[in-house]
Amino acid sequence: MIVRFTRLNPTHHRFEIVRDDGSRESRELETRSLLAHDLVHFALESEGRLSHGFYGALARGAAYETEAAMEIEYVVGPLQGLLKGDFDPPAFVERFRAVRENTEARMPEWLTADLIARVRDRYRRLQGQWRATPFGETMELRFERIG
Repeated sequence: MIVRFTRLNPTHHRFEIVRDDGSRESRELETRSLLAHDLVHFALESEGRLSHGFYGALARGAAYETEAAMEIEYVVGPLQGLLKGDFDPPAFVERFRAVRENTEARMPEWLTADLIARVRDRYRRLQGQWRATPFGETMELRFERIG
């Protein structure tokens, strides 16, 4: 699936997907609150080769408003906040594990320090690519559907 982020102006961007079957979906979105979240999802789901998240659902035909699997959303939220600065991936995983154990929730098997380090690096590259995208231009990414 092709994922496009078009920089419209300082406050908004267009999010567009082109599925492998040729079907499309597009939304104009507020950049400040939504872009980082969508890019963290992209980095996590791509690097983790996760098919049950937001982008996997879009690839299967779901609408943008679909909710990601909560297992992934529980990781994206805290990770998004940490990606604003420097952080230690093993410490993130251990804190996440402790929170999950406190709530008696299952720890995702795929959540490793190595994955979080790759997500951090991928997200930073995506941020740089976005910052280098002039207004009116498009940042195009490929999401490989697994399964």
